[in-house]
Amino acid sequence: MVIYADILVILNLIVDYMLLLVTGKIVKLKPPAVRQIAAALVGGLSALYIFLPNVGTFIGVLIRLADCAVMVLICFGFKSLKCFLRSCAVLMLVCFAYGGIMTAFWYLFKPNGMTVINSVVYFNISPAVLIGSSVTVYLLYTALYSLLKKNSALAERCNITVFAGDGKINMSGIIDTGNSIEDALGNSEVIITDSKGAAALFGNIDINSNEGLKSRYRLMPCGTVSGTGALEGFRCDRATVTDGKRTVELEKPILAVSKTRLNDDYQAIVNPKIFL
Repeated sequence: MVIYADILVILNLIVDYMLLLVTGKIVKLKPPAVRQIAAALVGGLSALYIFLPNVGTFIGVLIRLADCAVMVLICFGFKSLKCFLRSCAVLMLVCFAYGGIMTAFWYLFKPNGMTVINSVVYFNISPAVLIGSSVTVYLLYTALYSLLKKNSALAERCNITVFAGDGKINMSGIIDTGNSIEDALGNSEVIITDSKGAAALFGNIDINSNEGLKSRYRLMPCGTVSGTGALEGFRCDRATVTDGKRTVELEKPILAVSKTRLNDDYQAIVNPKIFL
């Protein structure tokens, strides 16, 4: 079978672009299209190692890992080691899933015009058919993703602005039932952040050395996997939460301070019920 380098690169560029789109949705990152295209181009060009002699499984895995790391850096950038490794892991899993499906399809049906060499899939089909089928598959995925998203508010993204005195902080957040803390006394909405987020708004959050913060201090009972506990919290003046379609104004919300640091790509958690 004759393998054409241009079709090989175009095929893998389109597939890698779709895989990066899926990865971005999973890790909740939305890089500019130009970065996605550049990363996909690197993936497309890396497929040229199909012309090398059989490099073996181990070398093939190393090449894939290096290719994955470069694509993640180009597409999503480097925000932190944790975020980078997570994005790499998700992209690898997505690629493994795609590669596994294609390899199984090849072994089961041995379709004409399709071959797998050095774990690289090659289709000898017209660019029009390739682009049309790839776009169709992605549109079907997007439709399914949107349908599932409508049935679940978990991990939906939002922007949060919190005001306290002369201070104000803007945070990216998630709408998640993991925030089930309630203000038993004042019936105020609770926004969970970590010590870094609280310090960005109030500065020193040690009430023993910050007298002005004592009037805002609250102790929030909460449940944990090991039983009951409590989080320190601070009453704020107001907050605005928007998910791009809906916006709510919260009066006198409480900023509860998580004992563990939140993820690098969000700084706060709110309960879905605030939009009800």
